[in-house]
Amino acid sequence: MAPVRDLDLEHLAQDFERALEAHQVTAAYQPQVDIPMGRVVGVEALARWTHPRRGPIAPDVFVEMAQKTGMLAMLTERMMDDLINEYRRGCSIEVAVNVSATQLEDPALYDMFEDAFANGRFRPETLIVEVTESQRIVHPERVAAPLAALAAHGVMISVDDFGTGHSSFERVEALHARELKLDRSLVQSTERSEEMARIVVEAHARGIRVVGEGVEEEEQFDRLAALGCDRAQGYWIAKPQPPQELFAWYTANRGRIRRS
Repeated sequence: MAPVRDLDLEHLAQDFERALEAHQVTAAYQPQVDIPMGRVVGVEALARWTHPRRGPIAPDVFVEMAQKTGMLAMLTERMMDDLINEYRRGCSIEVAVNVSATQLEDPALYDMFEDAFANGRFRPETLIVEVTESQRIVHPERVAAPLAALAAHGVMISVDDFGTGHSSFERVEALHARELKLDRSLVQSTERSEEMARIVVEAHARGIRVVGEGVEEEEQFDRLAALGCDRAQGYWIAKPQPPQELFAWYTANRGRIRRS
């Protein structure tokens, strides 16, 4: 990934806006598997941008830049456009898209989702809206009703990066979330297994699904399985891939992970 200096951000932001308009920012999809069954049950849509001169730009760089420059809504819309155009009609696996805490307070976000459902090509029960847990929602009272409406449609609300920032089950439930994703720092640490176990037990008691992200080794997957975690995602399973590569991977593996 190309490094970006602070002095370059203004020009990079201009390039990013043009790239969004030209559909040069695309979605890559990372599989998520059901741990007990070992089969793919969902994917997460992750934004990817290859700059014509700089090469691939790290997602954390351009996402932060989009946040600072007010282009985050444009990025989310670009991802949703890809989902609508690439998601196979009749496909039953879930697709997760990321939104920021600030976006949750923007009515345009919910209008975009409503439009996606209205065209009949995207079923709400296959959509997961992932909210980044490490960011604070300034006005939670403004987001409760819209998120409840999404949940009533059948959309799964998920809290990402659980175990960092403002983690609490009360916050998860206030967002009408029925899923949480354990932060990779938890998943990759053998010293935090007891903490993970407590989270899984409490989540299940509240009817909340638990996903372990950042799985990079088979033993991490096995530890999640032993703790009763529901789903797993990470490079040990598969890297984020363009849709055609993902479909080829899925077909070759028959929708299942391969164990050593």
